[in-house]
Amino acid sequence: MSQVISFRASGHFLNWLESQRMEEESLSQCCQRILRVMSTGGALDTSTDLSTPNIPSVVSTSLSTQLSTLVSDKLQSALSDIDSRFTLMEKRLGKLRA
Repeated sequence: MSQVISFRASGHFLNWLESQRMEEESLSQCCQRILRVMSTGGALDTSTDLSTPNIPSVVSTSLSTQLSTLVSDKLQSALSDIDSRFTLMEKRLGKLRA
C-alpha cells in the first residue's frame, strides 16, 4: 500500500532539511530517505549510502544535537533582536530627557 503524505516546513527546520539533501535529490526524496534511515536506526550521514540498514544507530544523538543547535540558534537570534530593541529604546529615552 502507498499513500502520499505532505507537511509544511519553514524556518530552521526547512533549512536543516535542505542541508540534508544529496546531489540530484528532491526535498521530498530527502525526507523519505531521512524517515527510512530513522526507522532502521541509522545515522543521518550524507556521505554514506543510507539505503542500507546496517548503519550505526546514532540517530537519536545526532538528531538531538542538530535540534539543540537549531533551538540555540533561534534563541540567540531572538535575544539579539530583543537586545537591539532595548538599545533603540534607550536611545529614544535619552532624547526625551534632553
